[in-house]
Amino acid sequence: MVIALEWVRDNISNFGGDPNNVTIFGQSGGGAKVNTLMAMPKANGLFHKAVNQSGSFRTALLEKEVTQNVAKETISILGLNAATMDSIQNIPFQILADASSKALKVVEGKMKAEGKSIIGFGLNWGPSKDGVVLPYQVNSSEALALSKDIPLLIGTAKNEFAPFANMRFVGASDETIINHIKETYKEKAEDYIKAVKKAYPEDTAAKDLLDVDTMFRPGAVAEANFKSSLKDGAPVFMYLFTWQSPVFDGKYKALHCMELPFVFDNINLANQMTGGGQEAHVLADKMSQAWINFAKNGNPNHSGLPDWPAYNSTNTATMHFNTTSVVKPQLDKELFELVKGN
Repeated sequence: MVIALEWVRDNISNFGGDPNNVTIFGQSGGGAKVNTLMAMPKANGLFHKAVNQSGSFRTALLEKEVTQNVAKETISILGLNAATMDSIQNIPFQILADASSKALKVVEGKMKAEGKSIIGFGLNWGPSKDGVVLPYQVNSSEALALSKDIPLLIGTAKNEFAPFANMRFVGASDETIINHIKETYKEKAEDYIKAVKKAYPEDTAAKDLLDVDTMFRPGAVAEANFKSSLKDGAPVFMYLFTWQSPVFDGKYKALHCMELPFVFDNINLANQMTGGGQEAHVLADKMSQAWINFAKNGNPNHSGLPDWPAYNSTNTATMHFNTTSVVKPQLDKELFELVKGN
């Protein structure tokens, strides 16, 4: 990625681009890569604005010791040693992949047994804090200082993976859903319901209580709080994509990736996600223009949206993108605290 950004720096002017006004943005794993680049000294100065869409679920890089243990376990499973290591080049990919998957499970099991936390959705291959290319954790003071002057646009989708995780409750009775909530949250069940309704007072269906994302957004809020707290730092703009897809009788809701056709303004190309329709096109015009404006000048505001203040931990200003877009303060703090403690 750094090599690609260096190429842009050295060549983009030949194509009419400005090497001094480069924006990086990514969604999901791409958003995690944005965070990694922001903490990477080699990338410093190669980009000037950043957008992270649903990518703050990975709150830290793996430590070098962990990735070395995964490598050692993989080599052991393959039956290799220092003398035979070169033969790894001749091992078919599927055998390598199977060995690495087994190694990840073994090392993850050992870490859990030792009481060590696992980052993200489980141990997997990814960048590690090696002390050279990646010398800092992504949320460390050193990394934040490195990207202090980079304006950040950050946010998530309202439902992310929750609708899929709760697909078994499609068509279920309200009683079944409420009983599931009671079984999950026990004496905190009523507090959970109250917290969801505070965050999303317009939701009326029982299944809506289950389908709110509590996996991706907490990390985005934490990152926005860290970044916006930097003295004399660049602004942060927070969003929440709440528009509900009508596809499959509304089962998708604001699913993970749902904002992408709106950001790229290609609603018709993604009509199996969006369902098309005039309302979707109108929102796509507004969202895509916000991303364009942010890339141009570090501020997503434009005449088609209500005033979008820069985020800080006091105002918690968050643009809710929907048929009617509005700015609201953070309303799900109690929900996140409850889920985290459950």
